[in-house]
Amino acid sequence: MSDADAFHNRCRSLENAFFSDLDQRLIRELQDKLSADDAVAKLRAESGIQDDATLKALQGLGITPEALSAFRILPLVAVAWADGHADALEIAAVHMIAQRHLAAGSQASKLMERWLKEGPTPEMISAWESCASAVFASLGPHQSADLKNQLVEEVNDVAKASGGVLGFAATAKSESDRIAGIKRALGVTA
Repeated sequence: MSDADAFHNRCRSLENAFFSDLDQRLIRELQDKLSADDAVAKLRAESGIQDDATLKALQGLGITPEALSAFRILPLVAVAWADGHADALEIAAVHMIAQRHLAAGSQASKLMERWLKEGPTPEMISAWESCASAVFASLGPHQSADLKNQLVEEVNDVAKASGGVLGFAATAKSESDRIAGIKRALGVTA
């Protein structure tokens, strides 16, 4: 099995973990309707990625705009839920960050709302971690580094949202541990 096939299989399992049967059906219908150019344009609009080669590579691997958006938002929700619940300040931080990445009313936006209410499952987080390095490896080195740094900054912002007592212990250990797992999955050492 080639690396591309292995990558495609890992990401397909990620999508399966993310979406219910109804969500899967909606995604398949969308995939059937979009031409390759439309898919690239939708990926650009949903992800904010502007590099055509990167977008075509992602589209060629079968990554849908909804899956990419969900992939982008899951770490934020995972950090918000790291201690077993997401408080109002963490939810507000996720919403503020998600506004930059998700179209209002999109399937990914609805999915994020469900995750914020129910929390991500350990299987979803595991699937994200196993797929993260492959997704970022498929991007150019500059684009990959920029997106990784931005994601790490955003998960730190979510972790700091509920603060601590007088600024001390602003990030709980459970959140720090979750962020460390995200960084490992991204291959970020600092």
